[in-house]
Amino acid sequence: MRNRTNQQWLEAFDTYLRRRYPGRTTAKHYVSDVRIFVKGCRESVLTVTAVEIDCFVEAQRAEQRAVTTVNRRVAALKTFFDFVGQELGKPERENPVSRRRHTARAPKYLPRDLSDGEAARFVAVVDTTRDKAMVALMLYAGLRVKEVTELRPRDITVPAREEEALQLRVMGKGRKERMAYLQREVAGELLKYLAERRSANAEEPLFRNRRGKAITTAGVEHRVKTYAARSGVTVTCHRLRHTYARWMVEGGVPILALARLMGHTHLRSTQRYIDGADPRIRQEYERAMGQTGATYAAVKPRPASSTPLARPERAPKPTVSRPVPERFDGTQWQTAWPAWLREACLAWLDHQWMQWKPSQRKHHAHVRLSQLRIFGEWLLSQHRFQGWDDLQSYHIAAFADAQLERGLKANSVRTILDGVYAVLCYLERRGKLSTVPSRPQFVLPEPLPRHLEPGELLALETYVAQLQTTSSDEAKLDCALYYVLAHGGVRISEVLDLQVNDLDWAARRVRIRDGKGHRDRVVCLTQTAVTALRAYLATVPHAPEDLVFSSRQRPLSYQVALKRIRRLGHAAGVHGVSPIRLRHTYATTLLNNGLTLDALRRLMGHQDLTTTLIYARLADTTVEAQYQAAMQSVHDLTS
Repeated sequence: MRNRTNQQWLEAFDTYLRRRYPGRTTAKHYVSDVRIFVKGCRESVLTVTAVEIDCFVEAQRAEQRAVTTVNRRVAALKTFFDFVGQELGKPERENPVSRRRHTARAPKYLPRDLSDGEAARFVAVVDTTRDKAMVALMLYAGLRVKEVTELRPRDITVPAREEEALQLRVMGKGRKERMAYLQREVAGELLKYLAERRSANAEEPLFRNRRGKAITTAGVEHRVKTYAARSGVTVTCHRLRHTYARWMVEGGVPILALARLMGHTHLRSTQRYIDGADPRIRQEYERAMGQTGATYAAVKPRPASSTPLARPERAPKPTVSRPVPERFDGTQWQTAWPAWLREACLAWLDHQWMQWKPSQRKHHAHVRLSQLRIFGEWLLSQHRFQGWDDLQSYHIAAFADAQLERGLKANSVRTILDGVYAVLCYLERRGKLSTVPSRPQFVLPEPLPRHLEPGELLALETYVAQLQTTSSDEAKLDCALYYVLAHGGVRISEVLDLQVNDLDWAARRVRIRDGKGHRDRVVCLTQTAVTALRAYLATVPHAPEDLVFSSRQRPLSYQVALKRIRRLGHAAGVHGVSPIRLRHTYATTLLNNGLTLDALRRLMGHQDLTTTLIYARLADTTVEAQYQAAMQSVHDLTS
């Protein structure tokens, strides 16, 4: 076994996976991932260490591979080295791959469904009976593309009663068989195709190419790609399946039934398809926004325009997009520092660069280097260090005490130490630091929400509603920016990255892509906000991939957006208005108007409910009303 070459280890691993996962693509993908790693190995795979895995992971990130792709390759390597240990008769052999060390937190993406308008435009350009039937199976029955290619005439049951749906016996992923259904209203093309088939053999694949052979997965994907280009809508076979799942949920299908229809073993798989389609959140949002009193509903919105935005037959090349920033040039940064200190900070920044959202890389780099500069300058002024291994816990505690004594807030000191410990942990993983010193603890004050008072909110809403009546393009920009922040609770960084194709007009919602923590989510909007957005977008380029917010055909910057929001507040007689205060106000208002805490958490993009509570606080009157309602229920039960 020990004399095997790396290629022989790969072949043995391939045989093992095919035996363990028959009929699945696991072997193909895992072996491909491991082969990429083995190509860079100069020595035998038996000598691989955790540091070499570190280098491989960092190289993959430098190539801008998706986090999910890198994590899958790490999983493949872990399985491979577990297999190597078993083959050597040493299952206890230390695996150089550690999930905690080598995997990153995976982004939480929204389902990739099409809006109703996009689905209609795509279906309208499909022009052959065969292709219409294949699209119908993916869009209206939720079949995977491979399931479509493997479908046979004998798998389709057409009930005698015309009002009943067609029954489809599907062999799904993992060789799991299930029943799927296709309504008669959308099954016409499939029935027509069945009638036109030349072969009467019910065992042959249903769909065939021009040469008479069974159509392949790549063949179906090519046809969908062709129609997508023709319709101007970005469509894949899997997006059709995502759209089916959303329609089912919005139609009231319970998640357990949907899991069976889609062929999922685990409910968490189904949940990934429907995270943006929960109609209960929309209903709760509408109810909370519609509460009377000094809330958003106190100002009557202008009537919505039914005229859609002008859409060219072929979407033009995006004219307003945010360029990807060039990599940070640290040649002039802190040149007087010793090499061990300066180079470590810059190496960590270079490692971290690709993990930040492109639009925020420069901002994060500036902030982190400013924090590291504070620590580094204090360190060099107080002690004579020869390297990172000289750093002890009491040094870090002394630094924290010194910053608190000079008036820095505890939260700011904690943030600086976050950056310092990120560098220290990075150095430890690279073998350049033996032990990371323990971190001093802080007792931080409990933060309170910074929301506007009801009277301030009413004054601001009244002023913006009046501003909507003007025809100025600048006023339209201000109104649209305000309503997305105030009625959507969206972070300013997320607002500035919105693209036009993230707006779903029919459903009055916005898709937030790659938000904080790399989490996607759906945000609801009021009709007032939609009206303001439509009026503003008519004045600027609005191709699908254009940025929503721009000025003079340039992306809107954070500084300009902040200045505009503050100016709105001053004009309304409300001081201290900022994007973060509008977000706090949004959360507090919705919570006090009856929105559940979990629904608010999802709308705001938080992973933890305790984070949501920082932004929202129940008013004393709300607490009293809830107490009175609960006690009345108890009284009714006991009387």
